[in-house]
Amino acid sequence: MRIQKDLIRSEDPAKDRILQAAFKLFYSKGYPNTGINEILDEAGAFKKSLYIHFPSKRDLGKAYLLEQEEAILGFVKRIAAKEKRYSDFIRSWMKMLRRGLKNTYIYGCPYANLSNQTHDEPEISDFVKVALNRWVQDFELCLKGFTWNSKKSKTESELKEISESILFYYQGALQLYGMSGDFKHIHRLEKALLSLDK
Repeated sequence: MRIQKDLIRSEDPAKDRILQAAFKLFYSKGYPNTGINEILDEAGAFKKSLYIHFPSKRDLGKAYLLEQEEAILGFVKRIAAKEKRYSDFIRSWMKMLRRGLKNTYIYGCPYANLSNQTHDEPEISDFVKVALNRWVQDFELCLKGFTWNSKKSKTESELKEISESILFYYQGALQLYGMSGDFKHIHRLEKALLSLDK
């Protein structure tokens, strides 16, 4: 079962509280270490409210992943829409990322964290594989309109390779930052992403 966007944003206050509680606990404690009763206690909600919207913890996990994907990619797309050059986009993105990291991603990338904690759940693993392809496609769309140092536009295969490299460097740097709290990994990320502008 695939989580649809309308399952995340709702007019139901109980559902919203459940999602907020699950998101907070999944990120701070980890998906495997968070129980349904703990989510309900944090949300001040009843099991009936949970199961009306989310038949299982797995469905809550997918909602969490989709919300994180939308937050991360939405952030990237907004920055990309304001820039004309790839190098300016990367510098703006890294500047905003450094600001955000001080307040939010204290344990690394929330998307990667939950993905890494659920390898034994095929339904979530399959969900993540499909999502990673979306990430690459979204990065490709962002990159299409940029001016590059070489002044030549990129081919479709070059854009795909750059998009995959962005995802690779981004996730690696965020995981290392989450493990160490050291901003040197974000500085290295910026350097690596700028080096893709050949």
